[in-house]
Amino acid sequence: MSESNAPAQNPDPLYFEDYTPDFEMAGGQYRVTEEEILEFGRRFDPQPLHTDPEAAAAGPFGGLIAPGCLTFAIRNALYNQLPARPVLIAGLGLEGMELPKPVRPGDLLSLRVSVVSARRSDSKPDRGIITMKQAIENQKGELVLSMISKMIVRTLTPSDS
Repeated sequence: MSESNAPAQNPDPLYFEDYTPDFEMAGGQYRVTEEEILEFGRRFDPQPLHTDPEAAAAGPFGGLIAPGCLTFAIRNALYNQLPARPVLIAGLGLEGMELPKPVRPGDLLSLRVSVVSARRSDSKPDRGIITMKQAIENQKGELVLSMISKMIVRTLTPSDS
């Protein structure tokens, strides 16, 4: 796979029925730069470990690291690189986001998603609620972000009930 931060062109649509219990998808690549860590840190999280390479080198992580909010934003960029995406009605939120390892300048990140659960809406038969596990790994295969997300996705066919 070539390295690119660009969204996938013409992704395949994923309807509620596509999210089976064994559904998994992986992909995308995003190279994190020192410049974006510094810019994001200065604008949104002005801590020395995000904004000052010299101070960060003497700090607990031994160098500059990305703010967690930037890592989460990169998750969106990676999701938009996947070859297929949900026919989304709305996002419902996320649970338990964890950042077990820092993201550093030069890291090459990728995304894995899998279904935790899927249920058709009782009140609106044209949609279902999907719960997904999402994980971002760096080039060493180390987990740098994990979370559970929920979304409302359109069905391909309404239920008969």
